[in-house]
Amino acid sequence: MRDDVLARVREEARTFERTLPYDRRKALGQFFTGMKVSRLLAHLAIDDNTKRVLDPMAGGGDLLDAVCESLKERGRNNLELDAIEIHSGSANLCERRLQILSNGHDGVGFRVIHGDAFSTRAHKSLPGNTYDLVIANPPYVRYQALNGRGESVRCGLEQIISEVLEGPIRDVWGTLAACYSGHSDLSVPAWILCGLLVRPGGRLAMVVPATWRSRAYADIVRYLLLRAFALELVIEDTHPGWFPDALVGTHLVVARRLSNEVAAVPLMARTSWSENPWVQVWREAASAKSLVGGAARGGRPEAAFASWCRSGDLSDPRPGVTLRMSSHRREWVSIRHRAGRSHWLQKLEPSNSPASRKFGMSAKHCPDREEMLARLPDPLRDVVPKNLLTEALRSIEELGIKTGQGLRTGCNRFFYVRLVEQLPNGWSTVVTNPLFGPRTLRVPTTALRPVLHRQTELDAWRRADVRTRVLDLRGWALPEDLKTVATAFHAYRPKGEGEGSREEEEGRGEKRGVERGKQAKGECKGVLRRMPRELAEHVRYAANMPIPGAANGRTVSTLSAVRTNVRPARANVPPRFWYMLPDFAPRHLPDAFVARVLHGAPQVHANPDPSILIDANFSTFRSDEPQWLPEILAALFNSVWFKVLMEATGTRLGGGALKLEASHLKRLLAPTLPDEAYASLGAAIRSEMPSKRKRMKIDRIVLRALLPTGTPLAEVDSFASALDLRRRQLHAVRRKIAL
Repeated sequence: MRDDVLARVREEARTFERTLPYDRRKALGQFFTGMKVSRLLAHLAIDDNTKRVLDPMAGGGDLLDAVCESLKERGRNNLELDAIEIHSGSANLCERRLQILSNGHDGVGFRVIHGDAFSTRAHKSLPGNTYDLVIANPPYVRYQALNGRGESVRCGLEQIISEVLEGPIRDVWGTLAACYSGHSDLSVPAWILCGLLVRPGGRLAMVVPATWRSRAYADIVRYLLLRAFALELVIEDTHPGWFPDALVGTHLVVARRLSNEVAAVPLMARTSWSENPWVQVWREAASAKSLVGGAARGGRPEAAFASWCRSGDLSDPRPGVTLRMSSHRREWVSIRHRAGRSHWLQKLEPSNSPASRKFGMSAKHCPDREEMLARLPDPLRDVVPKNLLTEALRSIEELGIKTGQGLRTGCNRFFYVRLVEQLPNGWSTVVTNPLFGPRTLRVPTTALRPVLHRQTELDAWRRADVRTRVLDLRGWALPEDLKTVATAFHAYRPKGEGEGSREEEEGRGEKRGVERGKQAKGECKGVLRRMPRELAEHVRYAANMPIPGAANGRTVSTLSAVRTNVRPARANVPPRFWYMLPDFAPRHLPDAFVARVLHGAPQVHANPDPSILIDANFSTFRSDEPQWLPEILAALFNSVWFKVLMEATGTRLGGGALKLEASHLKRLLAPTLPDEAYASLGAAIRSEMPSKRKRMKIDRIVLRALLPTGTPLAEVDSFASALDLRRRQLHAVRRKIAL
C-alpha cells in the first residue's frame, strides 16, 4: 500500500513539473531530476557512513527519495533527510513525499524548509552546519534572468561562510564567494554553498550542467573541487533522455571533502596527486527502468554500476559505457593555464610565494611535456601519439593571432538596414527593420557599411552580394544637435594616420595593422554634417517609439547598450550622440571568422575584404603578422587538428549546437610552423586539386610540425585519421546521433 502511495506521489511530481510554465521553470531552474538520474547519483554517493543528508535545492524531492530508497536497499533505517526549497508548491510536494517515506520507519526523520538556500534565515533553520552527504541538482539560471538577485545570493553566501567556518579555511571559501564572476549562472554559487555544507570526510554529489568544464566563469568551481575535495567520480550524459528540455549536457559529480587543514594549503604546494574515473554513458547502457540497466544488469543495476565505476577497472568493459582516468594534476595545470590571470587565483595561489618558486609555478615557468599535454582538452589526450612534440605547441596568442567577437550595436533592429539599391548619385535606398514599419529610406551611401549579420548570409557573402548594412552615422548629426556640434568646433580636426587606439599603435609597424586601424576608425575629418531630412525623421521616430516588449516602454535611444554611445564634448574630444556607434574595432574587421553557434562542423572563413564588418554572431581571428594572411589563417583553423580542438573546447548546447566564444578559441594550442609551411599552405589553398586531397595536404602540413622530423607519411596520415575519428565521435555526441 505504501509503495502505491509513493508511486502516485512520484507521478504527481512529474505532472506538477509539466504544469509549470516553461518561462517560470527556466527562470527558477526548475528542471526536476527524475528518479532514473536520482537513483544513479544516490548509489554513486552513499556509503555506510551516510546518515545525515541535505538537498538545499530539493524541488519535488527526487534526490532525497532516491537516497532513502538506496539506503534501505542496504538495510539502513537510521537516516535524517533535510530539504530546502524556495518554491512553495515544490516544497509542499517534497514534504508530502518525505512523510510517506518516513511512515512506518522510526529511524527516518525529515525536515523541509520553505525558503531561499542562500539566506541565513533558511540556514539557521537547519539542525546543524554540515552533513554526511549534500546532494543537489542546483538551478541553472543565467545571470541575466536573476533580476537583481545575484548580489543577495553572494551576500547570503558570504555570511553563511562566516558563520560556518573559522581560521585560514574561512579566507579560502570567502575568497571564492567574493570573487566568482557576476556573469556566472546560479549553479556556480550553488556549487560553493553545497560544498560548504558537507562535513570534512563527507560527500558532495551534484547533478550539474556540463558548462562547469567549459565556461571561463566556472573555473572557480573546478578549483574548489581540487582545493577542498577529492574528486571521486564524473559521469557524463551522452544519452538524449536525461534532461531533454535542458540547453546543455549533464554531468554527475561525486567528491569527498578534505579536512580543513589540508584544504588550507595552496595547490601549488601539493606534492602528490590522484586521479578519478571519468565515465561516459551512452544510449546502449540504458534499459527501460534504468540509465545503466544495460551496462550492469540485475535487480540493483545502479549499485552494481557504482561499484564498477569506483573500481576503475579498464579491463572489465561494459556495453554503452566508456571509462577513462582523469588526472588531478593535469586538472590543476589546466586551471592555472586558463585562470592564471584571474584575481581570485592570484589571491589564493600567489605566484611570488616560496611554494610557487619551489614547485615551478611562477609566471616565468617553462611548461614541461606533461603540463603541455594537460592543456589539451580531455578527449584528445588518448589520441595524440607518444612522440608528439609538445615543445612545438604554443597558444595562438603566442603566434600573433588574436581572437575576438564581431560587432555588437546594442540594437540591431535600428542600426541594421537592408540595401535595396545603390543609386549613382551617392545615395542608396534601404529598408528598415519591420519594427519601424518597415520604412524605405534614401540614405547617403557614405552612411552605410556592409556587414555580415547571420550564417544564412554566407552564400551571399561568397558572391560579394551581402545586402545588410550598418547605419554608420558618425559623420552626421540631427539638425537640433548641430548647436552642440558648433560649440565643440575646436575638437574637430583632421586625424593623422598615427592617431588611433592603443591596439593600432602596437600594430603601427605592420602595414596590415595600420590599414585595419584606418578601416576601423573611419571617422570624418571635419565637423559633422546635417543629417538629410528623411534619415533625420527616421532617427527621431526611433528615439521616441516604445519598443514592443521592452520594460517601461523603453525606446531605442534609452536602451542600456545604446545610451553608452552618448559622449559629451571634452577638450579635443567631439561629442557623440546615441545614434552614433563607437569607432569600429579591429576585431570587427577580422582576417577570418567562425560562427559562434553552429550545428555542423566548425568552418573558419577567410575575410580578404577588410571593408566588410562581421557581426557578433561570429567569433573572429586577426593578426598583424605578415605570414598570417586571411587564407592562411582559414586553412590553419580548418585543419583536422583545430576542428577537433574546437569540438572538444566549445560549449555543447541543447539541440546539438556548439558554442565557440572568443574565450574558447583563445585557449586553442597551435603548432609552431616552420617558415616553409606558410608557402606550402598558400600553394595548397590555391591549387585546383579536389577538396578532399586539398584537406589532406593541409592536414599533413599542420601535423608534420607536431611530429619529429622524418616521421613517415603513413604515421602522419594515421594521426590525422585518429583525430578525425575523435572529431566525428564528439560531433555525434553533441548531435545525439549515431556515428
